[in-house]
Amino acid sequence: MDDQCPLCERRKEPGSEFCSVHRAASANIESAYSTWSEAYGGHLSKDEYYKKLVALGETGDAVKEVIQHLRNTGGST
Repeated sequence: MDDQCPLCERRKEPGSEFCSVHRAASANIESAYSTWSEAYGGHLSKDEYYKKLVALGETGDAVKEVIQHLRNTGGST
């Protein structure tokens, strides 16, 4: 179904490829990247950032699902 989130059964949010849950996770990933990169001296690639997020026990399933999707599609947030 074209109006379905590619990561779950939920309906996509208007103007987004994701449902509200995965859209929020994607926005959180993107908004935190600059802070993380700065903390690592400005030398943190997106791939390294994704690896660090996935390795954290506190990282939620929705964030992990978005990261996996981005890796599979070669996309970015």
